[in-house]
Amino acid sequence: MLQFFAKNKIVILLFTTFVIIYLIAVNRGIELLYVIAELSLSMLILSLIAPYFNLLGIHASLKHPKYAQQRKSMPISIELSSANFFNKFFLELWLPTPFSSNEKHMFFVKVLNSKLTIKSELSLELRGVHSIGPLIIQTGFPMGLQTFSKTFEETKGEIVVYPKPLEVIHFPFISDEYAMLYGENKSKKKGGEGEFVSIREYKRGDSPRHIHWPSSAKKGELIVREYQDFLSSSLIIMLDLDKEFNRGSFTETTLEYAISIAASLAVYGLDNGYSVSIFGKDEEEIKLIDIKGSHNQMEILKALAHVKGNGDVRYLDAVKYFHGLKKGGTLILFDNGSGKVEQNIDLLSARSSKPVLFDIQAESFINNKTDENFTLNNHPKYNKYTLKKGCDIQRMFL
Repeated sequence: MLQFFAKNKIVILLFTTFVIIYLIAVNRGIELLYVIAELSLSMLILSLIAPYFNLLGIHASLKHPKYAQQRKSMPISIELSSANFFNKFFLELWLPTPFSSNEKHMFFVKVLNSKLTIKSELSLELRGVHSIGPLIIQTGFPMGLQTFSKTFEETKGEIVVYPKPLEVIHFPFISDEYAMLYGENKSKKKGGEGEFVSIREYKRGDSPRHIHWPSSAKKGELIVREYQDFLSSSLIIMLDLDKEFNRGSFTETTLEYAISIAASLAVYGLDNGYSVSIFGKDEEEIKLIDIKGSHNQMEILKALAHVKGNGDVRYLDAVKYFHGLKKGGTLILFDNGSGKVEQNIDLLSARSSKPVLFDIQAESFINNKTDENFTLNNHPKYNKYTLKKGCDIQRMFL
């Protein structure tokens, strides 16, 4: 009841004014008061029903891309039409955009004749799979005393915002330095093919000489032999998708920092001839094995767009589980300042070369302590980057 009076106090005030003036007019017989009372009543009725009729016959549609890159602008197109002959005035269009710091965008239409197209751009700040819409049209025309709104559920859609990789000028993958120094990245098989691991479906970019023709004929599709070079030019990224890892809000979270690092290194690896594998245990398992070639960047970026970071599997257990699927190469690990990963670094890196640990300090995201600098510690068995909220990640890759 109180909410009703608070929301409609101006309407109630007008109605009360009308009643008082009308009673005075009746008692005193003053014609001018009758006119004022009728005018007050007319304004009241107009303010209540006109906004409703101002929305009748309006149709709306929304067009936008299905995929878009983080930290870029996305074009959208809103089409409005009116099914009757009357113009529509002073319309507010509200569009929910959870991927932007401005969670609702408003577009103002002064006059709608028969058709109107609004073209605009939205900033994409937050990575992920987001809903966009539905479009809501609101009006208080002509008096602004009462507002009506109409929701167009058919305009609700989905947008996949994939992470924007940072430019990596140089990042010392271990197989570039450590393995080549000791000759461990050289194949132990004649012909440089390494150790036979398994067979799998053919992927674009695979060498035709690895096709296993008997298996291909049996299955009716191309099957290739898969080889593994010890400490070869491969990159393995182990994401921590346990909900206990993620701290912070919006784009400033430990998970978003980890995704940015993973996306940047993955693209850099593909561009420089490395095979890239990414693992993580979320609501759904992310498992990309031996992705090769720059043309496959979008496969990785789209997979990272779906990462939510609300899993319930401990990171150490997830690493042990996935590590059995891939051996050798440069191993990328993450921690949030707990120290648990560093304590178990020997066990986690038993099947790879010297790993790289990114320790993203969760406490800085909780206490809002920013620091654009990072530290790099070169330990005998691993390298460790320590960073906090506000870190200039780009500088790590220069």
